[in-house]
Amino acid sequence: MEPGEVRTWNSQKVERCCYADLIANFSKENEEEFINQLKTAFLESYSLDLSDEQVHAWRDSFRVMHNVNLHQDISILFEYSLPYESGRRPDVILLSSEDVVILEFKMKNVIKQEDIDQVKAYARDLNEYHYESRDKKVIPLLVLTRTTNLDKKIDNVQCVSDDMLQKVLDSIYSSEINVCDIKEWTSSKYEPLPTIVEAARRIMDDEELPNIRRVNSTCIPQTLENLKYLTLYAKNNKKHVIAFVTGVPGAGKTYLGLQYVYDVSEVNSVYLSGNGPLVEVLTDALKSDVFAKEIHKVETEFINHGAYDFNKNVIVFDEGQRAWDLKKMQEKGRGNFTEHEVMINLCEQRLEWCVLLILVGEGQEIHTGENSGSILWNNSINKGNKKWEVACPPKLTPIFQDQALINNIDNESFDLTVSLRSHLSGTVSKFINYIMDGDIENAAKLSQSIYAEGYNMYCTRDLNTAKSYCKNRYLNEPNKKYGLIASSKGRGLFKYGIKNAPEITRKIDNGKWFNAPSSDPKSCCSLKDTVTEFNIQGLELDMPIIAWGIDMLWNGREWLKFKPRQDKNSDANTYRRNSYRVLLTRGRDGFIIFVPPKPKKLDLVHDMLVNSGIKELKNI
Repeated sequence: MEPGEVRTWNSQKVERCCYADLIANFSKENEEEFINQLKTAFLESYSLDLSDEQVHAWRDSFRVMHNVNLHQDISILFEYSLPYESGRRPDVILLSSEDVVILEFKMKNVIKQEDIDQVKAYARDLNEYHYESRDKKVIPLLVLTRTTNLDKKIDNVQCVSDDMLQKVLDSIYSSEINVCDIKEWTSSKYEPLPTIVEAARRIMDDEELPNIRRVNSTCIPQTLENLKYLTLYAKNNKKHVIAFVTGVPGAGKTYLGLQYVYDVSEVNSVYLSGNGPLVEVLTDALKSDVFAKEIHKVETEFINHGAYDFNKNVIVFDEGQRAWDLKKMQEKGRGNFTEHEVMINLCEQRLEWCVLLILVGEGQEIHTGENSGSILWNNSINKGNKKWEVACPPKLTPIFQDQALINNIDNESFDLTVSLRSHLSGTVSKFINYIMDGDIENAAKLSQSIYAEGYNMYCTRDLNTAKSYCKNRYLNEPNKKYGLIASSKGRGLFKYGIKNAPEITRKIDNGKWFNAPSSDPKSCCSLKDTVTEFNIQGLELDMPIIAWGIDMLWNGREWLKFKPRQDKNSDANTYRRNSYRVLLTRGRDGFIIFVPPKPKKLDLVHDMLVNSGIKELKNI
């Protein structure tokens, strides 16, 4: 800028902000006029009540920012609304060409972990998903206005009192400042990783899923290209193709299945799942059962009535590890065949060609009759009347060695090894595997990098502490989901208000539990109803509270057998470990484990978790 030149931003025309202008102009603002401007913009932009507390907070932050001396070409933004985030708004952002400084103000005199995690998440999301911030340094500050002489860095967040803020900002802006195009920044592409429900909504609205950098860093794009090739191959050559994609919890298997259905929308396709609660949640959210169907219902139609109108050439079978074996089918009165055989017969009898995509979650078999996996698919193909061709990751090829394998594709991409659910931290599932294997040493080593990537793992002996964290952490984030989850076999939890008995959890409306607004008593965020591994598998929360039961006990060296007299390698032990594996891998932002203070034998569990690198949840 030329000497004496003043650049003026018209804050009324800057999208997604209640106020945006240069420091040169902000420094001249009158407090009352400024507050009135914020009130008007807030009420026009958000369908929220404007509380006295909110206005008080604005006055607080206005006075603090008015008293600091900053370069005139820095832009200041109040209440910038992150796109697609349903109102998530950092209090203040300072913007230059080089830096994005996020200031979250709290009228407090103590540092709360939930406040640190809130501003840390803003920084994570702007750095990772906001296109115009990708080459800038994103710096989170937590400003406490009811204390003094505070300047402390915790979890990569600078915690500072308002009297020390000038010093901290001086250290950030020690070099030359270049003005940032504020309108370009506020209108930036923003592509957060959608939840399963959000992804389904976009597809139902015929919207392409976002081109997410995090997804692109995995092999999912290659997998999708291979699946589209298989679709053309099967269609043009009238082939029956079965493809297997395996993956760790949260690796994006469901996301992949949804994207695949969207990408091949020119052919008849359907998304099926053996996970009833998942279908229930999607049906409730979309107000339609067209998009997602429970596979058992489709199979029943075929068994009882022939399903003569079935014409879906592309079939995505999510949670394929949950396909029922012969014993389970007989128990359910479905006949003398496995669920695998039914699907193969349905495809052979009704479809001239098809691609049957089986999505397999590893280590997530939690029902009896779900542990035979790929072997039963191979057996079913052998019993069929068509010549099936198989595409699968290399680790499954020994199972299908007597089948026609499709090898002119990138088979390695059919194994998804990196978790996407946990935002930037792709190793959470590996950490949980260490926990369930009793490998404390390796878990502790891995935990350090997980925290550094912004994923929060806590444990507490006080359930109210966990509840308070979630309520405060997501106070102004209405679309964020948190809730109580527990093992279906976790006894001794009723005294803490955790009603996890099957006869209770079966009656829960899964659609409302996941989708209802936080003010609804049936919402997960009310923290009244508890769901188990059977309700939560395949779904996700931003911050689950996992209640630990006495069905998973540690003796100081290893996990105890589920029943003392049963064989160490019993399926019952496997199902218990897998149940906790499912519970511990549901979180997007992190998780909190509640280990009850009694009985005393849970003390060893608590100590094991802490020694594995899971932090105690407490005030700092």
